[in-house]
Amino acid sequence: MVLSELAARLNCAEYKNWVKAGHCLLLLRGCLQGFVAREVLAFHRGLLAAAPSLGPRASCRSGSQCSPRARQFQPQCQVCAEWKQEILKHHTNRNGDVHWGNCRPGRWPVDAWEVAKAFMPRGLADKTGPEECDAVALLSLINSCDHFTVDRKKVTEVIRCRNEIMHSSEMKVSSLWLRDFQMKIRNFLNEFKSIPEIVAAYTRIEQLLTSDWAVHLPAEDQRDGCEYETGVYLSESQVNEIEMELLKEKLQEIYLQAQEQDMLPEEILNRLQVVKEFLRNNKDLRNGLTEDLQKLDSLHLQHQKPDPKELGAQTPEGKA
Repeated sequence: MVLSELAARLNCAEYKNWVKAGHCLLLLRGCLQGFVAREVLAFHRGLLAAAPSLGPRASCRSGSQCSPRARQFQPQCQVCAEWKQEILKHHTNRNGDVHWGNCRPGRWPVDAWEVAKAFMPRGLADKTGPEECDAVALLSLINSCDHFTVDRKKVTEVIRCRNEIMHSSEMKVSSLWLRDFQMKIRNFLNEFKSIPEIVAAYTRIEQLLTSDWAVHLPAEDQRDGCEYETGVYLSESQVNEIEMELLKEKLQEIYLQAQEQDMLPEEILNRLQVVKEFLRNNKDLRNGLTEDLQKLDSLHLQHQKPDPKELGAQTPEGKA
């Protein structure tokens, strides 16, 4: 049954394109993690060298009073105030949104990653290193921190593609879109020709995007796909793992939008219903996402505004 459901999904070319594009982002994430980890440490060392007073001997004097919330952060001690100023000095979007809620300011003097999270999207407060982040978090860091010398237009184009993948309501992209994505990711990766692990990933991504991406289904007489010479063969468990990661990321995105009320409750419900309908038809994926769906359902119910008429109807009879 699992194999037949997988084969049915991959029989849709546009869905297969969506999974291929998502797989590329997972490969991109993997090759950026080590590079980002090294550069974040170098950036932190540079900050401390330029401002020794912000180093390990400095400590927050106000404790919980210096705890940021979402995009708001009003430091109550001099150390955190100076750190905030220093971070903004290196932020390419210093007048725009900074997700201070990602950070624990008291850790800035000793933890490079806590500083890095000020340059990243929302929802990363519990992430302790690049190995726990998705591609868009790492791309946003590279784009927002002036320590990284890169053509930022190329970075934002890949970020835009990633957002289109995650916001695709039916989880489908056209072959034309995929070719455009290939060009944009190629342009971005060309910025890192001196980084061996990124060069290696570039080769894998190119192979993936230019192949038919045949998937070996042991229960079938033939593979799903026909370009055997150039095919990139994956087992059903590998494809399933990729699908699960992409769907988890998609649900997390909806969760964050619901949490911060970035969209109307009806829009959140519509997006959630599309995913639920897809999972109803694909039990092999649904079983691994039960917890994610329950978490989102619970949050959605919290943000639904009760209808005043319904509240009136619930008033016990006889009460004035």
